[in-house]
Amino acid sequence: MKNKVELLAPSGNFDCVRAAISNGANAVYLGGRLFNARAFAANFDNEELKEVCDFCHLYDAKVYVTVNTLYKNEEFPELISFIDELYAMGVDGLIMQDIGAIALVRKYWPDLPVHVSTQLTSNSLEDIKWYEREGVRTAVLSRELSLEEIRNIKANTSMRIETFIHGALCVSYSGQCLMSSVLGARSGNRGKCAQNCRMNYALVNNGREVAQGHLLSTKDICTLDVLPDILEAGVDSLKIEGRMKSPEYVAGVTAIYRKYIDRYYSDPNQYKVEEADRQLLRQLFNRGGFSSGYYKTHSGADMMCPEHPRNWGVYAGEVTSYRNGLAEIRFSKDMNTGDGIEIWTGSDEGEGCYLNKACKKNEKLTVRIAGNIRKGQKVYQTSDRLLMDRLGRTVEKIDRKTPIRGFISIKANEETVLSLWHGDVRVTVKGEIPSEALNQPLTEELVAGQLNKLGNTPFELENLKVIIDDGLYLNRSALNSLKSEATEQLEKAIKQSYKREYRKPELPPLVIKNEVPARKLTVEVRNEEQFAAALDSGVIDTIYYLYSPQLVADLDSLVSRAHEKGVKLVIRLNRIWRKYIADKIRLADLLASDIDGFLISNTAHLNALKDKGKPLYLDYTGNIVNDHARQYWKQYCARIGLSIENSYDELEGYDDRKDLEIPVYGRLPLMLTHQCPIGNFAGNKKNRMYCSKANEKGYLLVSENSQFILDNDCDNCLCTIYTAKPFEAIENLPRLKAGYLRLSMLNETGRQVSEIIGRYARAIGGQKEKAGTESIRDLYNRSVR
Repeated sequence: MKNKVELLAPSGNFDCVRAAISNGANAVYLGGRLFNARAFAANFDNEELKEVCDFCHLYDAKVYVTVNTLYKNEEFPELISFIDELYAMGVDGLIMQDIGAIALVRKYWPDLPVHVSTQLTSNSLEDIKWYEREGVRTAVLSRELSLEEIRNIKANTSMRIETFIHGALCVSYSGQCLMSSVLGARSGNRGKCAQNCRMNYALVNNGREVAQGHLLSTKDICTLDVLPDILEAGVDSLKIEGRMKSPEYVAGVTAIYRKYIDRYYSDPNQYKVEEADRQLLRQLFNRGGFSSGYYKTHSGADMMCPEHPRNWGVYAGEVTSYRNGLAEIRFSKDMNTGDGIEIWTGSDEGEGCYLNKACKKNEKLTVRIAGNIRKGQKVYQTSDRLLMDRLGRTVEKIDRKTPIRGFISIKANEETVLSLWHGDVRVTVKGEIPSEALNQPLTEELVAGQLNKLGNTPFELENLKVIIDDGLYLNRSALNSLKSEATEQLEKAIKQSYKREYRKPELPPLVIKNEVPARKLTVEVRNEEQFAAALDSGVIDTIYYLYSPQLVADLDSLVSRAHEKGVKLVIRLNRIWRKYIADKIRLADLLASDIDGFLISNTAHLNALKDKGKPLYLDYTGNIVNDHARQYWKQYCARIGLSIENSYDELEGYDDRKDLEIPVYGRLPLMLTHQCPIGNFAGNKKNRMYCSKANEKGYLLVSENSQFILDNDCDNCLCTIYTAKPFEAIENLPRLKAGYLRLSMLNETGRQVSEIIGRYARAIGGQKEKAGTESIRDLYNRSVR
């Protein structure tokens, strides 16, 4: 029989840990005060983390620590010390994103399991095969993968596979979102996402508003209905999202999924979801109901919640009248004193209060509440006091017990011996010598009955072997003392069994070579007009050409023209390498051609192409923000693109600058998503791929302060959201001491391409040039938090 799946619960504080363990979690994941992707959660200091490890290990549960952000060079000494602390205290694994940090963990702590975070955008078997060869233990897959893809990955790897089963759903591929970083210098890759996706937007086509609302706000996922399929696909760990949620939320969601996992294993044929449990989950938190995520669908408007981005709760009635600050409400369900309600007034905030009186279904209740309230407005119950109280009690009192085994020997003229053990951890204690019984000799039943009463310990005896000579007596207090000493020692031994010795590694000093390399221009193009303009400029070293079927048809001519001018032609691959996308790529034709290599973004590209004889170049979307990551990729790539999340000062902290590439012009890719606003809100895309607006251009996403270009890849049903204004670094070009400066073209005409290249060529030559008036300037002149 296969091992049972792990239920993995989120924990933002110690009460959440207790909630998770009390309600059946097999593991918890949490963050320290630094270096994790939920910087605004309470999180844990190192002493608290030690307590969490000891607590969870007593209940046979694992502790995974999120060290899952990108790190700057100056942060590595503190990061290394922090990881050494985690190693010594006995954490069961690290969830990580930064490829440079992962390489260091594998080097210095090879026996410490590493889980690649969903932030690494692992979405193909090629990704997983690469991490498998690197010694990674677990892969947290991109949320966008289908059951079929997950099943195929699991069947072809020995790695543990982890997927999300409940909670908030990022609209962008995780690790591929720069929106918060670019708009507010708060990086999702650094744990400080401002959740711009929950804001209000308008979809505009040629000046006409097509849709308006929270167009990037997804419903939370709930997978109870597809849980058997997920288990049958072979997933090893089921992850509940929610490190910012309350202990009651963690308790309720964990308990529900524990129930249905156990129900499936008990009898798959009798698996059925009860409506009361759906209602409980909706009451805890939902945004317009739930979707089941991407397990059985590619995308669509039915996965979105454009009306209201916060918790909806459950529908509870409507306003029947409002006067002088008093709202009369007819409730459609029983309500209790202390329940929270919200009246939908048309604003995102709504108007809420707590009830000071109970009310039965179909009865009316008058509440005092101020706001723009009118008759007919809907009322939602946003909190259920009785439910919260019930869930809160599971945090206060933990009924869960760890099964242990025991052996007791009571023999004449010998000290009583009691052994207790759990797994490989065993303790033995000795007690009093029994006396001769005068009238009530000890029996096996009496001894077992006394030892089985383990009270407030975390243990329960599932098996006890008793060896006892006839006619002996030992009073109950002696047995209790023996039991107390043994359980206390077992607790200590279990905790200690997870501890490790400090390694105290020291990073070699980072040597920075201050030479200024001769700088060359590279350019990314998307069509023949842009290609021709770049080629005719006479100053371009490398042209990156975005892959398309048309590109392959024209490839021989394009390569010939480029090589005649002494220009490298490199093919830029799609950032997502899922099987349905990779299968469309005519890779054999590309490899057989005379192209000068591939511009890649991830380990899937690397694993697919590393031995194919073509040079590889890492795109700036590879999220390189430190020299350790650069050194890792340098083993495989001829050129390394640095992330725009570096500052000017940080860009100077890299070695081997001659092989570095820095973006200096282009509209920035803020988000890569399956949830194309064009398809969802103009093209009638529901629960499927493709829509009625395929290949239509001219759409913008507009917020109160900004406009964004929607670049729809309709062949693959993907959408990239770009800044409408290009980023320009031309005025500070002397500060960018890298071998290659990157210009990225999106919708520029050939004439514009020529003008832009000319400006940057003159600037490299020493002339002063200004950025365009409609541009984003000095992006490197800020520190991304």
